[in-house]
Amino acid sequence: MLFVTLHGGNPESNPHKNNVHIFDKDGALLTPKALGNAGDAVLDELRGIYIFGKYLYVVNANKDQNSVLCYEGSGTKFNFVSKFISKNACKAISHPFDLSFDGTGQCYISSQDTNVVTRMRVSPDGKTATPAPIAPALPATGHFYAGTFVASSVGSLGTATTGVPSPAGLEYSGDGQKKHSVRGVVWADNALYVADQPACRVKVYDKNGNLLGQSNGVESPVHIVVWKGKMYVSADNQVLTGNLPTPPGNFNLSPIKGIKVKNASGMAFSNSGDFYVASRTDKTILKFDSNFKPANFDCNLPDSPEFLLHLSR
Repeated sequence: MLFVTLHGGNPESNPHKNNVHIFDKDGALLTPKALGNAGDAVLDELRGIYIFGKYLYVVNANKDQNSVLCYEGSGTKFNFVSKFISKNACKAISHPFDLSFDGTGQCYISSQDTNVVTRMRVSPDGKTATPAPIAPALPATGHFYAGTFVASSVGSLGTATTGVPSPAGLEYSGDGQKKHSVRGVVWADNALYVADQPACRVKVYDKNGNLLGQSNGVESPVHIVVWKGKMYVSADNQVLTGNLPTPPGNFNLSPIKGIKVKNASGMAFSNSGDFYVASRTDKTILKFDSNFKPANFDCNLPDSPEFLLHLSR
């Protein structure tokens, strides 16, 4: 089953665009509403979606929500458990985008408006989180949001913070109508990989927040997936891949031949290696077999797809 979050917005008139849609392997819609009532939270502009342990975690990105929600369930129905973390508990959580867990009781959340990655301590029951100490790699005399793991190079976003020069700090572009800032994150092989969209790089940090290296330049990297020792990055109108560096450090990404996706966004692999990638502009999802040859996936989306997650039945 393929779980999909959509661009969303206006939940009062478009509630179906602000929930998780689930499709079968051929693209048939199983449900447009996998998530149940969210308590006092309003589902609005869902982004990152992640399974860890027995819970499903969903990023609720709207500026009035700014939270990660925790659900429990199976099949096509998931019930609300708790508000995992929100801006009320961690000021850095502003327009959150993606999250990842490291398996040692911590998770990492990227937030576009503050342009930082925060590290959270996960409660033993997995239902809530609190900000972890600021990363040791950051300047001891600096002022940072609670939980900051990777800082912004621009310190004037939201509450004033200390800017950390690039490449260690995340770049930011506020030119024009669209603002470009941090995007996808994934923890792999004891390191955190971060898509620095305006820097046109994927950067890698150790457990203390030290920059270990970065990718070659790629245009507008957004989403990151790791599958069988390789990294996959959606960037502009293509998908790039490269081996995870061992040990973590500088690495190269190159386009997968034959895959052209207009404004590529979320990606996912099935257990058998089928590859799914979403196009925000075309409002569709493309499917490829394990050799990256086109496969049938005839889905009907009511909105631009954001994140994908594949789960076996």
